[in-house]
Amino acid sequence: MVPRTSHAGTFIRDNNSSGGSSDGESSRRNVSALKASFLLGKAFVGTGVLFLPKAFMNGGLLFSCLMLAAVAFICCIACLLLVKVRLIIRESFQDIGMVLYGKYMRLTVLLAVALSQIGFVCAYMIFVSQNIHAVVQTFTRCTFHDIQEKFYILTPLVVLIPLVLIRRMAILSLPCMFANIFIIFGLVYLWYYSINNLAHHGTGPNIALFNSESFALFIGTAVFSFEGVSLIIPITESMAEPEKFPRVLAVTMTIVTIIFGSVGALCYLSFGSQIQTIVLLNLPIKDGITITVEVLYSCTIILSIPLMLSPASRIIEHGIFGDRSGGHHFKVKMQKNVLRTILICCCALLSFAIGGPNLDKFVSFVGSVACMPLCFIFPAMFHYKACAESTKAKVLDILLGVFGVAAMAFTIYITIQSWVVPGVPEVPLDRCSAFA
Repeated sequence: MVPRTSHAGTFIRDNNSSGGSSDGESSRRNVSALKASFLLGKAFVGTGVLFLPKAFMNGGLLFSCLMLAAVAFICCIACLLLVKVRLIIRESFQDIGMVLYGKYMRLTVLLAVALSQIGFVCAYMIFVSQNIHAVVQTFTRCTFHDIQEKFYILTPLVVLIPLVLIRRMAILSLPCMFANIFIIFGLVYLWYYSINNLAHHGTGPNIALFNSESFALFIGTAVFSFEGVSLIIPITESMAEPEKFPRVLAVTMTIVTIIFGSVGALCYLSFGSQIQTIVLLNLPIKDGITITVEVLYSCTIILSIPLMLSPASRIIEHGIFGDRSGGHHFKVKMQKNVLRTILICCCALLSFAIGGPNLDKFVSFVGSVACMPLCFIFPAMFHYKACAESTKAKVLDILLGVFGVAAMAFTIYITIQSWVVPGVPEVPLDRCSAFA
């Protein structure tokens, strides 16, 4: 067992954060179980859910439903293991790794965090570019062709560069609240349109229960969709009754899984093999609600990207500048601003290189390389060394860790293979035929 340490931490601690007294900790523990459930739901249900319908096609309807439930269950167990470790080692996620396994484990955790957040940003920038292109098509009735679709990836930089320079994330709290409302509005419309389309036109073409060629892509995408693991520790610490967290997590994960599964299954059933990586592109181009949803989701992503990139920015800044603060040194602040500008531009260039046709593969790759260690492997390793005393607990930790490593290796191999040896090319959806 590892001795209990004294100060609190979160997933990525601010440089100027410090340990507080027990009175300070108790004063922060004022979140009810219901509010904690809403916070968890908000952390897990993001724009990643819009990638699931195409992922359902990659996996097949039956396999995807079963695997989504399995991923959610395993992720729930891993989160509970992480919380147990946090009760013993009161450190941030990466510092738990350092206490248990040394500095290289800390660097490995930080690398996984940075890669996952940069991966999220790149995927969502492609998402925004395709939405902007769709909106331009709608308003010009498909008569404007001067800019290729992939070049729209660069247009959000006009807004994103100033936003990523903001360090007080509280400034973005109000816009992010509206972003959550936009996500709910989009999900409700997807449910409505899919059910209505099924009722009037039946199921889409080529519905498969299992897709033997690309089922592994679903696993990576499913893990990618559960992107809120980083907030498990902070939410637990903020609860007035943290002993209720396991029940809160179980209920919330069940609801989130139902949301994910219903969106993925209904949209796949509705559109079949014609499903696009971004399911919004399957909606009727001339529908005013479709345009509204595309614009609102683009705004949501643009407002969310600074928050997504912040952990990666802080990790890189700390690696270069150490504890030097821009608040006390103007030169350091300008250097950090340049670094953040370069980082968001590099994300845009990487998104440009990936392109829209490869978005589903890239999402699966990010889920496999960065998210699986954070969700499965690290919690199992940390719990094994910090908490596991009985043989049963140790065996369960080993099984979870082995599962994480095996799933990670397998899905990475299949994803890379799908890039190197592409299958049947996806037939682009002709949305402009509506204006003919």
